[in-house]
Amino acid sequence: MANAASGVAVSEDCKARFQELRTGRAHRFVVFKVDDSLQQVVVDKVGPRDAGFDDLTASLPADGCRYAVYDHDFTVDDATAAGAGEAPRSKIFFISWSPATADVKSKMVYASSNEGFKKELDGVQIDIQATEPSELTLDVLKDHTT
Repeated sequence: MANAASGVAVSEDCKARFQELRTGRAHRFVVFKVDDSLQQVVVDKVGPRDAGFDDLTASLPADGCRYAVYDHDFTVDDATAAGAGEAPRSKIFFISWSPATADVKSKMVYASSNEGFKKELDGVQIDIQATEPSELTLDVLKDHTT
């Protein structure tokens, strides 16, 4: 179904890859792009489970917009009755990548499709918008998990 604001639809493959990441933990990240006809969001790249955050950022073009989801694993201090220790946690980040060097039309399409696309991805926990690499670092993710 097309997004009413932008007219851009979301492919079934996008939804399937996201579900594989969310429920099956099959992927570390998925990068999405609006196709060349500006009609549909499609899967651009899929990062294997052993990929890191640097692999995700390296797969984002310097001059093109993208959406991405990233399954971030981290630990938190867990003081329980059984004792103190670190407890594993995971959060799914939705990333809107819109670098300053991207063309204006692309930025407009991605901005107008953003909310509609996120609604198709049930289970996203944290939203990050980045326009340059310094806004998309592990420290930024850590700030959202503490």
